[in-house]
Formats: sequence, C-alpha cells, structure tokens
Amino acid sequence: MDPVRRSGDVATQRRIARRRILAALRRLHRREPLRADLRVDAVIGEVRADHAERLPTGHRGGGHLALDDGALLDVIAEMRADGEVAGEGRRIRLPEHEPTLDPEMRQRVDALLDGLRSADAAPPRIDGVASRLGIPPTVVDQLRAAGELVSVAPGIDYPRDRYLVLAGRLDAMARGGRVSVARARDELRTSRRHAEALIAFRIEERRRHRA
Repeated sequence: MDPVRRSGDVATQRRIARRRILAALRRLHRREPLRADLRVDAVIGEVRADHAERLPTGHRGGGHLALDDGALLDVIAEMRADGEVAGEGRRIRLPEHEPTLDPEMRQRVDALLDGLRSADAAPPRIDGVASRLGIPPTVVDQLRAAGELVSVAPGIDYPRDRYLVLAGRLDAMARGGRVSVARARDELRTSRRHAEALIAFRIEERRRHRA
C-alpha cells in the first residue's frame, strides 16, 4: 500500500506538511536571523529532523509525515501560491521575515564591531572575541554573508567600514608600484600576518572586479 495512504489521506498529509514547513522556517529564521531567505533543501532537511514526528498523531503538529521530497516541493509551491511562504526559485522565507538581529544580539554584535575597529589594522582572532561576547559562530558567518564583516583570511575579520579605509590606503600605496608586506606592515602599523592577508585579499578582490 502507498505509504501516504497508510499514514492517512492525502489532504491530511498535506496539512501536516504545511505545519511542519512553517515550523521549520520559524526555527531556521531564529537560528539564522540575518539570512534573507533559505534554501528549499535546507527547509526540507529541517522538516525531516522535526521532533514532531515523535509526537502522537492526536497531538497538535504530531503525526507521521509520509510525503517524499517531491511531494513536499509540491506543497511548498502551493504555499507560495497561497502566500503562506515567499521567495523565488529554490529559496523561500516566511512573508513577514526581515533579516535582523534581536536587540540583545545586536548590542553584542555592535560591541564586537567596535572592539575590532579599536584594534585598527591588527584585530584579534574573531572567534575568541565573539565567544566571550556570547555571539555564536552562525551569527558571525551571517555577519560575513551580510557584508558587515570582511574576512580577509581565517581568523582575520574587519568591520566593512574599517576594511574600506585600509583597502584605500593599500590602493594609494600601490599607485607607486607593488606594495611589499614590510611596507604595508609599517605604514598600516600592523603585524606581518595581517599585512600579508590584507594585500592578498585586496589583490584577489581587484582581480575579481576586473574579470
């Protein structure tokens, strides 16, 4: 017998799927608040991991979900047409979702950015500072994706405004020819490691812009 038929009629299965999809989106938006939308496959993966699968059928949100991924994609398409979810192509979101941090996390992030700015061209490794401030790695990754942080090398991140100033200074130095690591280190008053990372990142950035 068809697994959907064994688990109840198709309409019931689609109702369960809609509830699980909305619950998965809410969890993922809470987990990654700065991400504007989410990959459909990530949402389906979250649906599959939903603890509601273990709830009794009579419990709100409970019941076995027997739909395969193709059927879940059809349900998502219906939800998009009904306005329950928004987004285009393979990315979706809740219609009311706005990429933002809650006030407490925003305060922590602002403290992180201010601390990095105060270190000028030689910021400390971001993972340790973020951990002390109670900022999880997922939020740091989202700050990079959103452009608030520029990661020039593993562990070396600059607030975007600070990086743009440093990039401008490197560009000014480069007008007279190739910039050595030693010169960048001395003029930016930073370490050799930071100077080397900044030069390599800026060279690659210019190459991409020319391509």
